[in-house]
Amino acid sequence: IRANSVQALRDMVDRAQGGILITGREYFFNSDEEMLSRLGLDEKAKAAINQAMFQNKLWDESDQGLGTPEEFLQKFIAGAPEYAEEITKIHQTVGETVELMPYAMEWILDLKARGYHVYIISNYAENMYNQTKDKLAFLPLMDDVVMSYTIKKMKPDPAIYNYLCDENWLEPEESVFIDDRQENVNGAEVVGIHGILFKDYETAKQELNKFLRDSNILCKNFPNEG
Repeated sequence: IRANSVQALRDMVDRAQGGILITGREYFFNSDEEMLSRLGLDEKAKAAINQAMFQNKLWDESDQGLGTPEEFLQKFIAGAPEYAEEITKIHQTVGETVELMPYAMEWILDLKARGYHVYIISNYAENMYNQTKDKLAFLPLMDDVVMSYTIKKMKPDPAIYNYLCDENWLEPEESVFIDDRQENVNGAEVVGIHGILFKDYETAKQELNKFLRDSNILCKNFPNEG
């Protein structure tokens, strides 16, 4: 196991809140306020629900798995009880904002075919996972998946990156972490992992390939890309 892991790329690809392998709220809406507007809510309702859910520290606690989905629903409602029906609807359908990016499977299959190990570290709540697990077609391809709610740690806490490395006998300096949030890239770099800030698929793919060439990391059929 150790020998295989040393020879392979540890490409820790993040799904987080959308933007790399799957979409998230940000893909469909410019802001949480816009999403709430699409639900036909007035300004007062939008402000109250946004404060009770998305801008509430409970949202991160949900990602950390510090309670059950039902417990968090009740806590969200407690923040704006007059909108209990609307909050319940959002909580029960938020997974509808998640879809596979068109390049996701191709990218992962290409890396795997070239002999690389591929992992996921994701800030993901149990409620979201329950609603979207059937959409995440790439999960069976992963060498390991670390979702924040399962270990009660979140990016950019260095502990979550160390957890994946320790569990899989990975050397941080031989690993690559790709994320669309700079703070999460910084968290990976703290523990010695090379970080790439995801801007778009083509740019990230080129940056990854350049790092592999420059680092002389073993790769099969390496493409000649910039």
